[in-house]
This record gives sequence, structure tokens and C-alpha cells, in this order.
Amino acid sequence: MRKKHGAYFFKQNNSFMKKIFTLLLVLTSLYSQSQVVISQVYGGGGNSGATYINDFIELFNRGSVAVTLTGCSIQYNSATSTKTTWQITNIPTVTIQPGQYYLIQEAAGTGGTTALPTPDLIGTIGLSGTTGKVALVNNQTAYAIQCPLPSASVLDFVSYGPTANCFEGTAPAPLLSNTLANFRASNGCTDANNNATDFATAAPAPRNSLVTPAPCGAPTPSLSATALAAFGNVCTNTTAGPNSFTLTGSLLSTANISIGALAGFTYSTTSGGTYTSTLSLTQPGGTYSQIIYVKFTPTAVISYSGNIPVSGGGAPSFNVAVTGAGVNTLPTVTSGTASAITTNSATVAGNISAAGCSAVSAYGIEYSTTAGFVNGTGTPVSSTNLVGTAFSSNLTGLSAATVYYYHAYATNGGGTAYGAELSFTTSAAIPTLTAGALGAFGNVCINTTTAANSFTITGTNLTTANIVVGPLVGYSFSTLLAGPYTASLNLTQTGGVYSQVIYVKFTPTAVQSYNGNIPVTGGGATAITVAAIGSGVNTVPTLTAGAATGITTTGATVPGTITGTGCTAVTAYGIEYSTTPGFANGSGTAVPSTNLVGSNFTSALSGLTQNTVYYYHAYATNAGGTGYSTELSFTTLATTPTINATALATFGNVCLNTTAGPNSFTINGSALSAANIIVGPLAGYTFSTTAGGTYTASLSLVQPGGTYSQVIYVKFTPTAVQTYNGNISVSGGGAPVATNVAVSGAGVNSIATVTTGTASAITAISATLAGSISATGCSAISGYGVEYSTINGFANGTGTTVASTNLAGGNFSSNVTGLTAATVYYYHAYATNGGGTAYGAQQTFTTATPSMSAGALTAFGNICINTTTAANSFTITGTNL
Repeated sequence: MRKKHGAYFFKQNNSFMKKIFTLLLVLTSLYSQSQVVISQVYGGGGNSGATYINDFIELFNRGSVAVTLTGCSIQYNSATSTKTTWQITNIPTVTIQPGQYYLIQEAAGTGGTTALPTPDLIGTIGLSGTTGKVALVNNQTAYAIQCPLPSASVLDFVSYGPTANCFEGTAPAPLLSNTLANFRASNGCTDANNNATDFATAAPAPRNSLVTPAPCGAPTPSLSATALAAFGNVCTNTTAGPNSFTLTGSLLSTANISIGALAGFTYSTTSGGTYTSTLSLTQPGGTYSQIIYVKFTPTAVISYSGNIPVSGGGAPSFNVAVTGAGVNTLPTVTSGTASAITTNSATVAGNISAAGCSAVSAYGIEYSTTAGFVNGTGTPVSSTNLVGTAFSSNLTGLSAATVYYYHAYATNGGGTAYGAELSFTTSAAIPTLTAGALGAFGNVCINTTTAANSFTITGTNLTTANIVVGPLVGYSFSTLLAGPYTASLNLTQTGGVYSQVIYVKFTPTAVQSYNGNIPVTGGGATAITVAAIGSGVNTVPTLTAGAATGITTTGATVPGTITGTGCTAVTAYGIEYSTTPGFANGSGTAVPSTNLVGSNFTSALSGLTQNTVYYYHAYATNAGGTGYSTELSFTTLATTPTINATALATFGNVCLNTTAGPNSFTINGSALSAANIIVGPLAGYTFSTTAGGTYTASLSLVQPGGTYSQVIYVKFTPTAVQTYNGNISVSGGGAPVATNVAVSGAGVNSIATVTTGTASAITAISATLAGSISATGCSAISGYGVEYSTINGFANGTGTTVASTNLAGGNFSSNVTGLTAATVYYYHAYATNGGGTAYGAQQTFTTATPSMSAGALTAFGNICINTTTAANSFTITGTNL
């Protein structure tokens, strides 16, 4: 394999020096097997007349094996510079296959029309469009020197243009222009180490790594792979990945590519595919690329690092390095701080920031009184309150004033991990007294005693000295709710822990504040106090005044309510009034009242002046003084209120238990007060303010005072046969005289209206007698028919009745039989309902006289004895029989 020369020359070419530099490069270059050269240079990008927008430098692998460039760079300087630092474009790690090009895009100009093919690398160097120097270097440190460059670091060097001050071979490559690039001969394969003969100009034709490779010499299959990322430490029996590497082949035969087995690792050609311990990859030959996905599943705590063998396609075999290890890590545990430290307990925190390779099965705190105690030798206190990563354990049964050492622990399938050791010191046993709050007593009437409130004393580490509670003026104490209560308490107790409920009563004897602190001492503890709040008061009654009613020109009725009697019984109460707004309490005219019912009373104010505003408040007096309500007002009427009403139409006779109406009348009022208008009651009558509304025995009508008009609808419902004539009372609104509305009506239970009809179908012994019912009366018809007699003017109910059942449309008839011929009969129709029996006017008819006649019988003549003739005949005729 021919190496790339790194030597170059000044214009005064020295062949001996070239040989020396070449030898040094063979001995020292890290890229002694590199066959990568600069194959095309173009600096006119973006200049006037240029097609391409950017300058570019093209690399080419003229060798027979893939070359990986790591840590290399392209560096550029002007043709004649001797001091300026070189411009640099760093090349990332990249593998260039035999015959493959690699395009590096550099700076753009302001002209040009066409972008380069997709570059493999982008830099920012602005090349001269005519003459300059370009080096492929095996490091990424910009040169700060000029010719000669260090032989060991130069992989290839191209100078172009006649003014270049150093170059490979006998002369620089040809001069460039905005439309010309320098090309290495034979598509990049020629390298005689002479810029002048290796390069020729032509129109720029940039080639990137996607261009079909053009290997130099006999084709040699090659196969390479990118690096595989490390798997690191992986928990046993779990699977990590996939990570991946990419196979790249060129000039391959069609033989399968094999990925060999390596313990712990499996392979697939797709990320989510089926993973197997080996792969045999079918490929068509030539160029080939395939991503290989790798998963790592360790089953033991060992290193699995090794090499994955890759072979096939006619290319040399090689290995892909892979690293990974199986682990069974413990949890990661941190010891936290101790809190809530007492004489015999503490709460200690811990944190599990990572569970390790298996689930945590136990965790807690281990403690000891020995500093640096060995893991697992202390007293463990397990916990079950893990939230997120934090937990705590409650340590109890500790000794007072003692240093305890502790660490957190957590256990999984791999074992138990421990946090760093920390420590805390339990509290010394100091006697302490505490007490709960005592509820406030508030304002309390003097010389009365409240129900008991209470507070609880709690002591710890006490001596056996008595606990003393009180005294505090106004308060008494007991250990029992039922007492007895004393000015102070002296409580015996056994020491150590102590708890006692203290009941407190409050008895003020003066009007003053009794706020203070109840002292609690003893048991060897520091004294404490319990705040007590209460005041002695002698309160007067509290009241409210209501709206005035029954307001007239000279009077009104004013209500009041005693909302609280105060500390003593009420001895007087009433209404105080004045014509002065905001008049002082006690300066008005008092009108006492004696009609207290519950907490309510009224006072009747009289002798007032018409059309005048009066101000008033309620008052009540007890032993503490007189209390007053807020002030209200009313105005007496300017004129006397009047009420009148229109007439109400008569209801007349109305059947019992039925309702007639409504009829109506209208109330008219003037100069009324705001007192309600009362209508009724009057037996048999009900009232409503709407025709279709709810009717009640009386109405109480709210109205604003002044002028008022209201239609009153009236219904009549008699329940007895009697007259209901009377007067409906209309009163209120401050009118001194009620108005009466006359009403008349009667309750009836009327019988039917019956008419006697004519007689028909009269014979000597029968007849058909008709009747009709034109009105049924107040109840349903229960019977009807005809009554008859041979007595003229016979009394109703004394004749012979013949009932009927054929009533149709108010008409009916009765068939009378068993009569006497040629006789005069008298009759009338009747009908019965719940009110009785009604009769029609008397009518009469006469039965017929019977008569009979016969026709002649034909003579039989002489007939032989003992013989029978044929029949002859005659006809009998009868009427009224």
C-alpha cells in the first residue's frame, strides 16, 4: 500500500531534502497508511462570472482500503504569506471508502447562482480565486508558521498559482480563475508528488460522498463499521439497548455478511425486530450499508466487554468493539436528619435515591450508642412510609441525654446498602408544665356565676411537689365539674407525667374587666399562666321599635319588642315620642304600656296633632337603667280617613250546598292610613280580590294609605233553608266608621216543576195519562208518575198513584188500567226530589160506554135428522167493551 507523501518544497527545489522529508513522514506520521489526497480545489465561488456560490476543497481515497480520519483538518494560507496564522476547517471522525470523494464547502461570495451538491462538511475559509496554499493536516491546531511545514503533520499539500512560495514537486499547480478549478489527474488517482504535473484546470465539478466511488487500480472489497456505543453497567437479567453500529461495504461479493456471537449480546436489523445471537445478512454485492441493532442482557455479575466478529462479502474480517458489564447494584441510600427529639424518642429521616437492580424489600434506620458501629450491628427500626424517595423511622425507648449514632438502610435482591453515619442527642429530663387555653367568659351580669369553662394541665418529668392553681380575683376552681369550687387549688401528684382538667367559674361583683392570668406552679417546673377573659356588667334592656299602625289624625298604635331584658328584671316599658327628630332619650313624652306578651308590647298614642311628623322609640327599664331602641317616625293624617263601597247585586234563592256568584262591589277610600282594610266576615259568603281567585271567609287587604280602590268578588253558599240577608263589614285604613255593604240571598231546597198532560187511548177500563217535568228543582228526581181519583179536586197525595219510568226529554206517561166504564176520572202528574213532591194542575177524562150488535144468520132449512149441515155464520160487533 503506497503512503501519501507529506513532504513539500520551496521554489529552489532540492530532491535530496524531499527524500529526507519523505523518510521522516514514513517514520513519524500517524496516518502512514493513509491514501487520502486533495483531489480538487476551487476558490472563485461567489465571484463575478462564477456559477457556484461557495469555494470548496475535495478529498479522495485513492487507496484500496477504507481510511478513517480522526482529529484531522484542512488548513489554508495565501500564496505569498510568510507569517500569518493559517485558516482552519476541522474534520470530524469520518471513514472514506476506496474511490470515495469527500466534499468540504467553504466560504460563500456575493455572486454565483448554484449551490454546491450536499457538502459532507461545511467550513468558513475564503480561498483565493487565483493563487493560494491548501494542506491536509493530521491535527486540528492551526499553523502559525510558513514554509517549510512540519513533515510529520502534513498528509497532502497543494499550492496553486505561479506566485505560491512553496509547493510539492517542481512547481505549483496552475493558476485558477472564477470559472476554473484545479483537478488531480485520473479522477484523483494520480499522485507523483508534483503539484505542477498532478493537477490541471477545468470547470469546477464538485463531488461528494454520494457520488459513485471510482477506486484506483484493481477493485478490492472493503467492509467497515462505525463505533458501537458502550452499554456500561446493566442490571443482571435485564436488557439494555438497542445501541447500534452501521456496516458499510464497497466492491463486495454477494457472499452473506455474518455477525458472530458474543455472550450477552443479541442482534437485529431493525430496532423493534427479533434479536438473535448471530446474523447472516443476505446482500447483492457492490455497495452495501446496514444498521445493526444490538441489545445487552447480562445474566451474571461479570464484564461482557469483547469484540463482535464481522465477516463476509469477500472483504477482510474485522471486529466491532463492545463494552458492558452485568451488575446487581444495591440501593443508593442517604441518612437524613433527626427531628422531634425528646428524652426517649426521635424521628429519623432517610432517602432512597435509587432502588438498584431489584425492588427494595425493606428499609429503615439502624442506630447504636457506639460511634462508627459496623453496618448491621445496631438496632434496626424498619419503616413503611416511603413517599417518593423519602421515608422516616420513629425511634422510641431511648435514654435521656444520650448520644445516638444512626444510618439509613435499604435492602434489595443484591443485599443491604447503608447511608453515612449521623448522630443526635436525646433531651435531658427537664420538668415542664403546659396548659391548654381557657374559653373566654365574655360579659357576665354582676353577682351571677357562670357555667364552668375548663383547661387541662399537662406535666412531664415532674417532681412530686404539689401543683398550685390560682388565685385570680373573680374566678374559682375545681377538679370536678360539679365542684366544690374554691379560690385556688393545691393538687398532690406523684411526679413524672401528670394531666388534670381544671374547671373554672366566673363570678363578677363589680362592673369592670376581670381579664388576667391564672398562675399554675409546682412540680419543679417553671411557672406558667393561663389567660382568663371576662367582664362584670349590669346591662340595661335592649329593644326594637316597630312600625306605627292605626294612624289617624290624632292617634296611632306603636309596637315595641324587648329583645333582651339585661341583667335584671324589666320594671317598666313603653313608647316615648316627640315632634323633634333625634330627641334625647328620656326627653320626650313617655306612654307606658302594660300589655307585654312574650317580648312584644304596644302603646296607644293619643291627643296628637293632625298632619304632623312624630318621632318615637321604645324603652324598657330594669335595675341597671333604661334602654332605648333606635328612633322611628310616622305622620298623622291630614284629614279623616273615609271608606265607602258600591252596591252588591242580590243573590236571590240558591239551592243548599251550592255556590252562586261571584257578584262584586268596589271599595273606595280616601285619606287612608296604611292600616289593612278588613272585609267580612258574614255567614254564607266568601270573598276574593279576583274573580277566579281563592275565596276566604274574610280579607285583610294590604294598602299604602291615601286613595285606595279595590273590586271585591263575593260568592254565596247557603247550607240551610233560610234567609242570608245581612251587611258585609268593610273597615280599617284608619277610617273611624266601618262601611256596611248590604247583601241578600236565601238558601232553598226547591221541588220539581210539573205539568199534567192530556189523556189518550181511553177505553171503558183504561187510559194513557201524560205529564212533563220542566225543572228538577234543587235535587235529582227520585220518582214521577200520575195520581188519579173519581173525586173532583181530590187532595194531593190522596188519589191512586201510577208510577212511570219512561221519562224522555222531560216528558213521561202512565198507563192507567182497571177503570170503570162510563165514569169521570180526575188526575194530575207528580214528581219527587229531595225537597218533596210537586203536582201538576188537575185534568179529567171519562171512560167509554160499552155496546154490542150482530149480523143476520142464514137459514138452514129442512135437514135430515142425525145429520150435520155445513156451517153458516154471523158477525158480532162491540165498542168500548
